[in-house]
Amino acid sequence: MNQALTRREFLSHSLAGGALVVAAPLLGVATGRPIGVAHATGYQALSLLAKIHPDNNITFYYPSPEMGQGVDTSLASLFIEELGGDIDLVSVEPMPYLIERNAEGELQAAAVPQFAGGSTSISRNFPLLREAGAGVKQLLLQAAAEQSGQPIKQLRADKSYIVSDKGDRWSFGSLAAAAAQQSLPDDFKAELTPRDKWQVIGQHRKSAQLEKIVTGQPLYGMDIDYPGAKVALVARSPYLDGQVKSLDDSKARALPGVHAVVQLPRPPLDKYYSYLAAGVAVLTDDFWTAKKARDLLEIEWDQGPHSEESTDSLDQQCRSLLKGKGQIVRDDGDLGEALRKAHKVIRHTYQLPTISHAQLEPQNCIAHVEKERCTVIGPFQSPGGAGRAASAITGLDRLQIDVRYTRLGGGFGRRLSSDHAAEAVTISQLSGMPVKLIWTREDDLAHDFYRPMGHHEMIAAVDKKGGITGWAQRLAGRPKYYRRDGVKPEELFGADIYVDDFPAALVKNLQYEYMPAESGLPQGSWRAPAHTANAFVVQSFLDEIAEQTGQDPLQLRLDLLGKPQQLDYSGHGGPVFDTGRMAQVLKSAAERADWGRDMPPGHAQGLAVHFTFGGYCAQVAEVERLARDRFKVHYVSAAIDVGTVINPNGVIAQVEGGINDGLSTAIGQQILVRGGRVTTDNFDTYRMLRIADSVPKIDVIVVDSDAPSAGAGEMATPPLAPAVANALRRAGGQRLRAQPFRSA
Repeated sequence: MNQALTRREFLSHSLAGGALVVAAPLLGVATGRPIGVAHATGYQALSLLAKIHPDNNITFYYPSPEMGQGVDTSLASLFIEELGGDIDLVSVEPMPYLIERNAEGELQAAAVPQFAGGSTSISRNFPLLREAGAGVKQLLLQAAAEQSGQPIKQLRADKSYIVSDKGDRWSFGSLAAAAAQQSLPDDFKAELTPRDKWQVIGQHRKSAQLEKIVTGQPLYGMDIDYPGAKVALVARSPYLDGQVKSLDDSKARALPGVHAVVQLPRPPLDKYYSYLAAGVAVLTDDFWTAKKARDLLEIEWDQGPHSEESTDSLDQQCRSLLKGKGQIVRDDGDLGEALRKAHKVIRHTYQLPTISHAQLEPQNCIAHVEKERCTVIGPFQSPGGAGRAASAITGLDRLQIDVRYTRLGGGFGRRLSSDHAAEAVTISQLSGMPVKLIWTREDDLAHDFYRPMGHHEMIAAVDKKGGITGWAQRLAGRPKYYRRDGVKPEELFGADIYVDDFPAALVKNLQYEYMPAESGLPQGSWRAPAHTANAFVVQSFLDEIAEQTGQDPLQLRLDLLGKPQQLDYSGHGGPVFDTGRMAQVLKSAAERADWGRDMPPGHAQGLAVHFTFGGYCAQVAEVERLARDRFKVHYVSAAIDVGTVINPNGVIAQVEGGINDGLSTAIGQQILVRGGRVTTDNFDTYRMLRIADSVPKIDVIVVDSDAPSAGAGEMATPPLAPAVANALRRAGGQRLRAQPFRSA
């Protein structure tokens, strides 16, 4: 087992052996801060991106946590492209979390912002890492010019060598020590490689950590050992916001190998969560002893304020809310007039359940609270969030919090929350011991920041030609912003209805309405947060309109999109929504699937398209209707436009994974609540996709685009469920307006 390096150890280790250690500009070159080089142990910036070794190998320290989305490889490619390095000589490691105080005393990133969420890792780092690579190349060129006496204009970088017009060659590694003594000219401005000269960006590449993954090398939080750490398991309140009423821990304490039992108080009910539930933690030498000790705890639980809550009561609450009036969050034209004048009014309600992230690696975290410092190690999408949580609990300054993130065994938004870090830090502080907190699968499913459930009533006014003249979406559901600090009641809709989402601005009379339901369930970001719900609702409803007006579903969407135009888009993924790009992915996916061709009996095609966080994805699913309205998805054609693509292999992998994840979610995933507690506690009741149900053939079309890069991690999941539901209906099956599609 390995142990992640501290920031101090990282710096000392990186400076050994004559390696060139690279620093990045603060938050981008536009700040005016030069790209620096650490050449002495006293260097304080710690904004380290890469290390060039004497043997010419390069270690790239990727700044965005890696959870399977491939940013370790793509971000390295951006840097190496402008460095002029040989990508085959590059290995990758996570960058330690690095922050510093500016002249005003405010905390800021010492190198680059370090988090992974909202598909922003590529777009955020695209210019920054290229500028950094170009700056390092300049230092190497200066070192070679100084050593050789040749003009720098006669030198160039090529595959990790500096090459002269005379044919001389110097490896980056041989120049590293000399380059570390160089500094960039005050007037230096990076000349980035033009697109038609790229040698690394845009090329198909395997994951940089593929060999480590398949050979089982220690990469994940679960793998990490820490000196003296005791394994901690927590018996958490099974009731939403419940607490310990009485505790008898004598049997657990009597078990050999048990070092401590500590009680975690219930978090405040009127604030955002630090950790999720009151509980009792046992600290032992190993996991199985901890599991036995936890089972021996005798706890009587106070059931808390939500003991009557259930899945059925939440659904009934939403149905009642839809009978009343809610908050109008977008109101274009005159919807009432459009409905009165309509040739036909079409109205349907769709239902989305509560679902869990169910990432493969359950939550875990190492924490060690000491008098003057605190160490936190684990799978974090937001290392800053972990640091803030540790600081709030311990009272230590954030510069005294050493946060180190590992590779994540899945994230999907779950690890944007830092409750596992807060829990581990609290246990360490209460026990006085370093701890390695481990959650079981049952813990993970019963205690999550779940994707909110909701009921969506959709209303369309249609004219005699089938044109949509009015559109309404009325959502009653749990707000993702539940208990979020500083969110006003009138702002609760913001993470559940994106007011500029398709078909906003394309239908003259359009209204979005929101009605928040009350629940004790924690809510959070789940892969393509509200998009997975809204795409299912909108794209299913469009097919219902097409069916009731006798139109082709593809042509209906293309007609609605109209001529190519850029519409204002204020939400994440903007500032514009391009109807032409959406139409293009629709046409590409349909063409690849041969949309409209004759199908065997019981087979049909269905399509859907969605704009998510700056990317466009359309899918055509070919579905076979089986007995009792069961079905099999045989083929999916997907077209995706995420702007400039760094690694096409990575985009294809994300689309293939997103499609199967979308299918898994739609088929059987649902968190059930009864008596104020989650009753879905393992994969026997929370149905994940089985191999037999997965899609056997997927075609992915990566649209060639010179638009700015958008991430690809979340684009392929939203269109899948509606495409399948639409296909099943066209095959003669029932219209699926509620997920999960199967109850067992």
